[in-house]
Amino acid sequence: MKKHLVKITIGISASLLTAYIGISVIAANILSTPQRIFDPKAVSVFSQPPSEVDFFTSDGVEIAGWFLSSKLNQKAIILVHGMNSSRTAEMGGRFPEFAAGLNREGFTILMIDLRGHGQSGNARFTFGITERRDVIAAVNWLKRRGYQPKAIGVLGVSMGASTAISATAEDSDIGALVTDSAYAEVYPVMQQNWSNVSGLPNIFLPSTMMFGSWLTGYDLTTSKPVNEIGSIVPRPVLIIHSKYDPFTPINQAYALKSANPLSIYWETSATNHAESYNTNPKAYIRKVSDFFSQNLN
Repeated sequence: MKKHLVKITIGISASLLTAYIGISVIAANILSTPQRIFDPKAVSVFSQPPSEVDFFTSDGVEIAGWFLSSKLNQKAIILVHGMNSSRTAEMGGRFPEFAAGLNREGFTILMIDLRGHGQSGNARFTFGITERRDVIAAVNWLKRRGYQPKAIGVLGVSMGASTAISATAEDSDIGALVTDSAYAEVYPVMQQNWSNVSGLPNIFLPSTMMFGSWLTGYDLTTSKPVNEIGSIVPRPVLIIHSKYDPFTPINQAYALKSANPLSIYWETSATNHAESYNTNPKAYIRKVSDFFSQNLN
């Protein structure tokens, strides 16, 4: 009888472990694959249609984007969207509107779709570990067209902001950086949002991240822009974050500010994640435009 109970217990335990591993693998596969969102009609917000561009990263991923030139000056800004978004979908679908506003301020604009997103080549999420190469490739594309180092700035939103931190830390040709709703470390943010994002209890997060690392080839828990933002000094950084951000808590912004004490910090009252622009478009454009005007050569 006792042996029979032991066998049943072992069998149940093995079945539960198999189910746990199976669910974790499936979750890792789904959650590490970006959702493609792209609205070609979004181009209608521009007074002149942007040029369709594409280029390749150092690891061979094709990046698609829109290019809006300006004859007013030679300062260029690369705009980088967040997770499961695109150049048409970020900021609640108002990213193109924001880009058009910056272009009217005299800046050349290059909007890109990160790898796996929009119209760019296939790839899995690595929370900025590989996506930084997309931003650096965009910088190189602008330089090949005559834009000078330190005259190129980057603005990133959400995961795009954390990606932009990593790219700016690695590429000294980026003259100034704006982050909007960036995380300082990805894992605590995942812990906070795991159940809502995945529909699974938190017990599945460590195993899903482990299998996600296996699928991507990178330890996803090492995405910690807070360890990189300090190396950007003395180049200027503007950190934008809402004190009510429901997805990336305000303490993430405080950690980034603490790691780069020379950075400028602007706190907004947006109630949705990564929608500070939507709350007050004119003030947002003025803040960003003034920052880049003063800090790009």
